[in-house]
Amino acid sequence: MTPHRTVRSRPGFTLIELLVVMAVLSVVMVLTAVISDRAIDLYSATKARIVAGRTAAAFMRQFEADLSQRIIRSEARIHFDKNIGNDEITLLTQRPGYGIQTKNADRRAALVGYRVTRQNLERAASGYGFGSAAARPNEEAGILALARVPVAGPAPPVERAYQVIAPGLIRLEFAFLVREAETRVVRADPPQDQDRIVAVVATVATLDPDRSRMLDESQFKRIAAAFPEAGDNEWPREKWTGIAANLSRTVANVPKSALQQVRVYEGVFPMPQRNSPP
Repeated sequence: MTPHRTVRSRPGFTLIELLVVMAVLSVVMVLTAVISDRAIDLYSATKARIVAGRTAAAFMRQFEADLSQRIIRSEARIHFDKNIGNDEITLLTQRPGYGIQTKNADRRAALVGYRVTRQNLERAASGYGFGSAAARPNEEAGILALARVPVAGPAPPVERAYQVIAPGLIRLEFAFLVREAETRVVRADPPQDQDRIVAVVATVATLDPDRSRMLDESQFKRIAAAFPEAGDNEWPREKWTGIAANLSRTVANVPKSALQQVRVYEGVFPMPQRNSPP
């Protein structure tokens, strides 16, 4: 006769235990989602800072090279357009330019201009021809062919000479470190005697292209309007940095994710001077 076996039942999960496990899993999933979102936000913010820094650096490098090699002559003044909003600058530099109207001119210099159009920083470098070497005045004794340059400085290059060198630039403002008596002061406008300019101060506010695509023209204008014009005896960056940090509270109807990524940069560029009067 086969002996009877007693089968022991295995204890299962109670309903309470199942609920506890589900609750724990839910918490883990929520925490994972939060951490993932924060990691994505951190990556996005870091990328925005890097891109904004590159935008500012693209301008700073070009402008420093152009200004450091400017033609230092009394008849080759720098033309500053101090506008309500973005400023512009035009100067003659010894850096080579490219032909716009002709390919045959002997281009010993370039007419360089900077401006901001539709949140793009644009630079022009059109060749400034002086004619053939035989027709050119003696460079040591003469004044080249710059007599045609207006007293206020050269007019901006032709429209088709401009090219985008950095996207996502909202504001461009120039100020000037000026020599006055025995001291140096910051001025909002350039002095009539440009030999008194010790350095040009360029301040920019940038926004990375990814967030720029979120905004329309009216939103860009509201952001730009938040940054004031340069004032005497103040460095623009000191005021602009505080403004950028509070844009999400002061500018309405603009996505906060864009306002939080507006960056401010400033460069101080020494103005090359003549060693002696012309």
